[in-house]
Amino acid sequence: MISEHSADVVIVTGAGRGIGRSIAFEFGKAGVHVLCVSRSENAVVTAGAIRQDGGTADSISVDLADFDEAGGRVGAWLADRSYKRIGMVLAAGMLGPPGSLKGSSLAGWDVAWRVNVLGNLAVVQAALPTMLDHKFGRLVFFAGGGSAYAYPMFPAYAATKTAMVRAVENLHEDLKDRGDFAVTVLAPGAVETDILAAVREQGGHVRTTVAMEEPVGFVRQFVLAESCAFSGCFVHVRDEWAPLLNSSKELARKDLWKLRRIE
Repeated sequence: MISEHSADVVIVTGAGRGIGRSIAFEFGKAGVHVLCVSRSENAVVTAGAIRQDGGTADSISVDLADFDEAGGRVGAWLADRSYKRIGMVLAAGMLGPPGSLKGSSLAGWDVAWRVNVLGNLAVVQAALPTMLDHKFGRLVFFAGGGSAYAYPMFPAYAATKTAMVRAVENLHEDLKDRGDFAVTVLAPGAVETDILAAVREQGGHVRTTVAMEEPVGFVRQFVLAESCAFSGCFVHVRDEWAPLLNSSKELARKDLWKLRRIE
């Protein structure tokens, strides 16, 4: 349910397909304006489908690998509008080169880094002045495979997603005393997407898949929540996170769901 404390616009990267597209539709149905960002013209298609379904949406087609361009385009879009409560869903990502470092293309690693990390962070950076001016922000990043354990099948992907976990911890520390902010990084589980299909093509074995509704439901509840006790954390979609939204309940341990070495 949307309240006066909820986001009045949600910016979704990776909105052209997969989880990002489903999340964009979810907020469109919830009556929140959506900015769909994608490398391809699929962003335009997603925004058009949201409008056709009765919602409101705009689109920006830009390659996040050109992070200066991506940040500039999103910043210019926000400058022409009067939104005060911004939600952000940073769902854009790519697998990068498969296989071991010995035979890997470091140029491919560079592209994966620019898309998965710098591109998404550039979009956030573009919105930060507005969020800080109005002392409000809800931000969801994505991590998952390789950020909680070794993932040699797609090592560039694993490295970029691990970096994103620490980036979220740092962003939480930056924002925690500056207003009503909550930021998290979600492991969505093995959802049937193009990326999961590519993992299978490389011989990856998937034991348990997760329905699209699970990560989409998490993101909706987090972005529209009035409060969150696990800001700054790395959460799996099947963790016990629900009691920590819109509640005075706190994490049992301050180091729970963090990027930590085990002593």
